[in-house]
Amino acid sequence: MKTKLMILSITLISLVVWNMQAKGQQDPYTSAMKSAIELMEQALEPGELAESANRFERIATAEKSKWMPYYYASYSLVSMSYDEGDGAQRDLILDRAQELLDQALELEPKESELHVLQAFLYPSRILVDPMGRGMTYIEKMFASLEKAKSLNPENPRSYFLEGVNKLNLPPSFGGGADVAKPILEEALVKFEAFTNEDPLWPSWGEKDTRTELEKLQ
Repeated sequence: MKTKLMILSITLISLVVWNMQAKGQQDPYTSAMKSAIELMEQALEPGELAESANRFERIATAEKSKWMPYYYASYSLVSMSYDEGDGAQRDLILDRAQELLDQALELEPKESELHVLQAFLYPSRILVDPMGRGMTYIEKMFASLEKAKSLNPENPRSYFLEGVNKLNLPPSFGGGADVAKPILEEALVKFEAFTNEDPLWPSWGEKDTRTELEKLQ
């Protein structure tokens, strides 16, 4: 009986140790994604964002059924585009960002985060030619944000982008600080409540929401 109990105890201990080791290990996909996300979040120069985009594209090539590598590759390029002063070059960057986003949307057309990213892309298009592109892309941007909200009303990034863009619109076009502030306040509430168990899930926007609200105090 003692021998059986000892064997059982050793087996249980082995299972516990194995489980702890398994939890401590990451699969190659998660490890590669976390490394690329860290590079993206710490990027200070456009070249670093370009490198993170390249990393995500390489991951996407190996993981064609996953939308997140395409999402982050596109997000890196959109972020990079806002620092590009040459209009033609900006459009080229955004063209590639749109291609990657379209690939993500093919995989998950009902993912709210992808429609938020689409809304984040459009204002950079406007900056190439504000007078010629303004009205068209503003309408597209807000349509994308409404789509994102309809798919996930608790996604804080849709409210953050809506608030920031309303803040930069003149009151005659439905914008201004008085309109934007309550939207940004709602975004902050949603950021504080938002949870997702996926360690790779997008998390950007909260810091910028707080910064914009501080400016409006």
